[in-house]
Amino acid sequence: MEIRDFTGCFIVDGRETDRTELRVLVTQGGGETHGSGSFRVPPAMIGIEAAGPLTFRCMDGEEITLAVREFDMTNGLAYFLTVGVVPEARKENVPEVRGAEAAKRA
Repeated sequence: MEIRDFTGCFIVDGRETDRTELRVLVTQGGGETHGSGSFRVPPAMIGIEAAGPLTFRCMDGEEITLAVREFDMTNGLAYFLTVGVVPEARKENVPEVRGAEAAKRA
């Protein structure tokens, strides 16, 4: 297992939300990569009735597709599984607070 942190925004109704962070717990096995995690629901997503996957766009333009499996509106969280490939955590996609740490790993 590996933790990958990203900085970017969600795409909601064709528009980008405020910049936020996304932490993905990545599991690799059988030649496949899967990810899961949770995130704080941005205000732009409250009340939206969207069907299908959600897109998180990283700072470098790379996109991560998420399938939200549960919304916990009491705590303002959403729990997700990734759909498809989870990109490597590159320096420009990593939150500034952990940027120096990520640069060491890269």
